[in-house]
Amino acid sequence: MNLIKITAVFFLLTSASFAEDWVKILGNPPAVGSVEEMMDLQYLLELQESRTEGECEEARSEESVTLKSLFGGKHGPLSDAEVIENTFMFYKYLVLGGLKTKQAKKFFKRQRPFARFPNQIETCIKESSPNQSYPSGHTSIARIMAYALSEKYPERKFRFFQKADDSAKYRMIGGVHFPTDIAAGKKLADYLAKIYF
Repeated sequence: MNLIKITAVFFLLTSASFAEDWVKILGNPPAVGSVEEMMDLQYLLELQESRTEGECEEARSEESVTLKSLFGGKHGPLSDAEVIENTFMFYKYLVLGGLKTKQAKKFFKRQRPFARFPNQIETCIKESSPNQSYPSGHTSIARIMAYALSEKYPERKFRFFQKADDSAKYRMIGGVHFPTDIAAGKKLADYLAKIYF
């Protein structure tokens, strides 16, 4: 596919006419003060209590969303050569998925756990935006890439999705996403995968 066709497809997929009903696709996040929100908090507090420095280090290694940080390196299913080979594809889905994630986050405006419960949640990774929690962008991007990589390397499909799930869990371990943010990130990825693939 030449550059003009890629640009045309990109424009169509990101145009304003491609508007989503975010509540229908993802559902609403738990209401402030609800039982569901308290369950979200309790899960994070349990993770916070049991997390190790090694887990926090793993979470920090994925703060920057790159193909290598998500699927390469010493624990990843992609070799260094495959990371290089698939970098263009990664950036394509990073832009497409990232745009949709940002639109959903802007719509819901949910506070991150450390902002909502500042006296209870202690992060072990950095996060600059206190109001960009629902859905989890790391989760949606990692899962979209798991779909894309599984199309190319179907024999490693389980490993790609397992790695995407691990990345999602590290966002909770780090204290920057609620479990329901993670679930919404997966829903968003599944929704986009039906369109992109």
